[in-house]
Order: sequence, then C-alpha cells, then structure tokens
Amino acid sequence: MKRLAFPVRDDWKSRVERQGLVWHADGGEEGWNEQAAYLLTPAEVTRLCDAAREIAELLQQAAQHVTEHKLWSLLGLQSHEAELIASSWERREWSLHGRFDFLLDAHGHPKLLEYNSETALSLVETAVIQKQWLADVMPGHTQFNQLEETLVKAWRESGIKHVHCAWRPRHAEVEGTVRYMTQLIRRVGIEATMMALHRIGWNSRLGKFVDHDGTPITHCFKIYPWAWMLREAFARRIPESGCAFIEPLWRLMLGSKGMLCVLAKLFPDHPAILPCHNSPEHLGSTFVSKPLFGHEGHNVAIYRNGSMAETLAGDYADDTMVYQAFVESPRCDGHLPQFGVWMVRNKPVAIGIRETRKGIITGNSAFVPHVIEAAQ
Repeated sequence: MKRLAFPVRDDWKSRVERQGLVWHADGGEEGWNEQAAYLLTPAEVTRLCDAAREIAELLQQAAQHVTEHKLWSLLGLQSHEAELIASSWERREWSLHGRFDFLLDAHGHPKLLEYNSETALSLVETAVIQKQWLADVMPGHTQFNQLEETLVKAWRESGIKHVHCAWRPRHAEVEGTVRYMTQLIRRVGIEATMMALHRIGWNSRLGKFVDHDGTPITHCFKIYPWAWMLREAFARRIPESGCAFIEPLWRLMLGSKGMLCVLAKLFPDHPAILPCHNSPEHLGSTFVSKPLFGHEGHNVAIYRNGSMAETLAGDYADDTMVYQAFVESPRCDGHLPQFGVWMVRNKPVAIGIRETRKGIITGNSAFVPHVIEAAQ
C-alpha cells in the first residue's frame, strides 16, 4: 500500500457538490481530500474482502448465540427491546447494507474495529465521488467499488413496491445520504417518498404508520439509530404496524459494540477479530475504550501505558464501555488510514478510506479515494 500525491481538480468543490457531496467541509475540515489517493495491491483488497465476508458469517452465528442464550445485557439492551429484536431476528427481516471498519496491522492483516450495521455513512463518497475522481484523474485504472450497482440490484430484486425514506432534519450528510438512496430506489421503478422522521403518524383505525398524506408506510428506509428510535413514544406501535424497516431491528444487535466482545469470546482465534472485553483488565496497559452505541468516534479513548493518550468528546460519556485491544497500524506519510468495507446483502462490494493524523477516525476525518495497483 502506498499513499500517492495528486493535484486537485480546479473545480473540485463544485464537482463534488453537483454529485451530492455538500458536507465536504463540515466541522471546518475538508471531509473529502483528493490531494492524495491510496494505491492498494490486489492482495490487500482480497484480504480485506475475505475478512469482511468471514466476519459477516460469524456475526450471524453470534447473533443466534445471543438470542438463544438471552445475552441481551452484554449488548446493552433491555428486556422489552430484546423481545422486539428477537422477533425481528427470527423472521430474518430483509436487510440491505452495512460497513465494516478495519485497520491493517504491521503485517498488512485486517483487524476489525467495528461494524456499522444500520446507519453507515460515507455512502456518497464511496459510491459516487471517488468513482468520478477515478474517471477524471486516473482513467483506465480500477477501484474495488461496485457499491451503487449492487444497491440498485438489491432494490430491484427486493419485490418492494413503495419505500418511505426518513431522516431527522438538520444533518446535511444524513439528508444527502437519504436523498441518494431515494434516487437509487426510484431508478428501479420503486415508488419512494422522502419525509422527516418526526412526520410519521399513526392511523389507529388502520393500525398502520402513515405519512403526511395519510398513506400507509409498508417499508421505511431510515438513517436513525434503533438505540434512539426505541426510546421514541411510537416504538410501542412497531409490532402491530406491519412496517418493515430498513435496516431491521435485528441489526441493532450487530451494531452494539458489545457484539465485539461476543465475537472475541466465540471466535478468539480468528485473525481479524481483536480481543475485546467489558473491562480492560485482560488487555494490559494499552487498549481502546468505546461506548456501546457510540457514533463517529465520539467518546472513544486510546490508552497507552495506562494513561489516556487521546479521546474525543461526545454525547456517549454515560454509556457502558467496551475495551478492545489496540492495533499498531502503520502510517502513510503520517496519516492513519481506516478501511471501510461495504457489504450489500452480506457480500463485500466496495472499499472507502478515511484517514487522520491522530488516532481516532471521526465524522470529520477526510475521505480519500483509492486505486488498485495493476497486476504485474
């Protein structure tokens, strides 16, 4: 793997904004960086995809283990939530996509950091922006990137007739991601209605969730965490509503950082699974703490030699923490790259890379395109 320098396109900001990326400077940082690109070898891509594919299968086994043995407290879930999740799991409700995040160790082997199982972002950057960058800057070269094509195929094969696409307003990246997914849904002839999540209503006569026009909601694509949504007043209506959410409730199991502890206990010898516990005692003096339901690096802390070396403030300080082994990952020109492997219908279909000069990847960390080295 190499980090290569590139001149930026003269009109890069207007280009990416026309393609839907209007949040590239959120937080005062450039969230998209085309001054560089990562050159990956075919073997590195294969290792990342193999790890993602294998862990996706192990997660299914881990989810079954949790439900059979009622290990909900390990995931930070309460009994009334567990009943809803177990029912969703037993029905194997339709699921679309997610993103594994990996670091590479000193030998180039992928190590799983977490699974973004229901509110995965950087979709637009991965599927659209870096692909157009490749066409403009390195025509004739390849990326590992079939994200858009496989999403379209999955929606086409879903048999769904109408999808309501919902989000909480005032978050540009979430709205932009929902708008992009809405475009893909409409492309295959499925009716799609965009709406704010708080505009979802309840028709007691029909026993259905409805939109602002009173149309029943049969399928709802949302980017809003289930851990938050289950606290909403209307959550008690979910079982009787008949509404299928995408992602479904059982995906909350996979997204809890507690599942990292379950994976580590069930499959301790898998090379991509890091030791992870609900206390740091078994990890020595260097480790990472993470909130069970945190997002975008908030309240993650890195400890070195028993002292906190880095942390990021956020809204999850009161969450239960898990403690994961620290990965000594090589840097490229002072940057730490994190590899997001996108899964569609449980198959790896694309890679997106974010990088930082620090140790914690955040929502403002720059997304950097990649290109695959030509086979010799």
